[in-house]
Amino acid sequence: MAPELPSSCCMRGSIHTGETTGTETVIHNLKTYVAIPESPSDIKGTIVIIPDVFGWDFVNVRLLADSYAKRGGFRVLIPDFHFGTAFAKDSLDVVFPLRGFELPWYKRIWDMVFTFPKFLGWFWAHREAVSRPIITRFFESLREELASTSGGKLGVIGFCWGGRYAVLMDPYVDAIYTAHPSFLQVPTEVEAVTKPISFALGEKDIVVPMKQVDQIKGILKKKESLDSEVVVYEGMLHSFAIRGNPAFEAEKKGLEGSETQAVDWFIKHLA
Repeated sequence: MAPELPSSCCMRGSIHTGETTGTETVIHNLKTYVAIPESPSDIKGTIVIIPDVFGWDFVNVRLLADSYAKRGGFRVLIPDFHFGTAFAKDSLDVVFPLRGFELPWYKRIWDMVFTFPKFLGWFWAHREAVSRPIITRFFESLREELASTSGGKLGVIGFCWGGRYAVLMDPYVDAIYTAHPSFLQVPTEVEAVTKPISFALGEKDIVVPMKQVDQIKGILKKKESLDSEVVVYEGMLHSFAIRGNPAFEAEKKGLEGSETQAVDWFIKHLA
């Protein structure tokens, strides 16, 4: 199945609050946010996060990286795969405003007229022909580095735009976690998976609809020797695992559940 046009759901979500604890450096020629556990000597493995359109410096993804590092004992990296051109954070809630913060209909239409063309332009600038080689080179280099230094196993996490690329990094990693992946080609790209994979999907996600979720489940079920899981979060929309609003109990449950899902998956497969 060919990937669909980007959904305006990708612009939906909330900006979380909290103080990040990681550092910024350059790894394999890319600016990278690095989160490590409180006891660096106890690092169990490395996880690379391929973020959504809002990029490596989005506070939500950095807070998640900090939490993964602390809870699971991992070194977590968020490279700047967008080379400083992530989508503007102020576009988060243009098309699908959070409950309690809805804009008047005329303001929403006005914002859509000006924002959605920029959104399409961003996806063209960061199309697969441009982005996949950048991401692949980073994983190839990191894999070589870990092999030469006995640096342990490597996992990948992807959200939304980054979710599909997480699946495509199968040749270079030991385990995969992907949350509401955009543009994932089903069945072909799921059939090609050979490494343990965990999906976090929303019941109400129009980007990965339930018909496609059922396809994914069916494909993975046939791979009897492959450890896999598909967790569907009731009532959740696209982007819930990275941009859900913790002010609402249901969305908070989706945020916390999907975070724990990722931590447990990598404790199982990287430790």
